[in-house]
Amino acid sequence: MSTIALLSDADATPDTAAIFREAKARMGKVPNLLRVMAQAPAVLDVYWDGRGALGQGVLPVKVQEQIAIAVAAANGCDYCLAAHTGAGRAAGLSAADLADAQRGEASDGHAAAILALALDVNAAHGRAGPDILDQARAAGLNDAEILETIAHVAISILTNSINNIVGTSLDFPRVARVGTVGA
Repeated sequence: MSTIALLSDADATPDTAAIFREAKARMGKVPNLLRVMAQAPAVLDVYWDGRGALGQGVLPVKVQEQIAIAVAAANGCDYCLAAHTGAGRAAGLSAADLADAQRGEASDGHAAAILALALDVNAAHGRAGPDILDQARAAGLNDAEILETIAHVAISILTNSINNIVGTSLDFPRVARVGTVGA
């Protein structure tokens, strides 16, 4: 059970209500994570606007969801693992792709390089050093892909941290873990 109350529709500011309406139109509901974040509208804006901007970036939606799944698994965030597994399925990832993403793996070599970078950034807390850039570039990633991967990790860390600290009530189907990241 969430230790920060979920903001009700009745208590939403006009800007928050607009985000809630958009979320409901896209997902059929307002996820509990958004209702928690809405207790601090600036946090909700950072998340909503950041995800929206990155959604227009160079990384395909499938890869965006693979990053979120890999980082959620690495950080033990059951909420994000469930939410992004559903989103990944909706984006066309297969059951095998979803399971691989939990381990930080992908059958596509380019996506695998992006996941490796994402997990390195996550594990190093942003202090991975120049070797990580050399590895990413050697694997064929361009600068835009590198920067967007880092940004996706940052947003995942934000949501993973909120959910893990607050204990956001799960409102997506629970997803079984398939193994350890990198195993």
